[in-house]
Amino acid sequence: MMLLAQAEKAVQITVKLPKKQYEALKKYAAAKHLSMADIVRAFIQKGMSVEAYTEEIDFITSIIRQEIKVAIDGLSNRLAGLASKDLIMSAAAYYSTIAIITDLIDTNRYTTFREIEKKARQLAVEYMKMKLTDAEKLFLSGDAFEQNIERLRGGDADVSPDL
Repeated sequence: MMLLAQAEKAVQITVKLPKKQYEALKKYAAAKHLSMADIVRAFIQKGMSVEAYTEEIDFITSIIRQEIKVAIDGLSNRLAGLASKDLIMSAAAYYSTIAIITDLIDTNRYTTFREIEKKARQLAVEYMKMKLTDAEKLFLSGDAFEQNIERLRGGDADVSPDL
């Protein structure tokens, strides 16, 4: 146990304990061959160390949580970006596939695959900008679907040359 250092100035305090606690403390001091004052000082020091350790752990835990949040937020944003790109490509592939199938059936068509693909990308970007409920309505609506197929067939010349 830690004994009071001679060079350190000591201040006396009075502490009242329940009789059972006093007897247990007295018995513990005798078993350790130390004075009750040394035992009380050691317990106080140990209690203060535990309190300081707990505060440090809370501080370190908050830093770790913050760092994990920053890392997860960055990964979440990256995954969201990748998912968006994947959805655009999926929608473009969907429209291109439908257009090609339609093109094979309609032998009077002269639209090139490059034109279909440009329009399919434009439709995919428009699709990605839609709210989820609007996108569901688009796919469930036969009229909207037919309008988009007509756009792919060359009915609309609204495709930007940048696409």
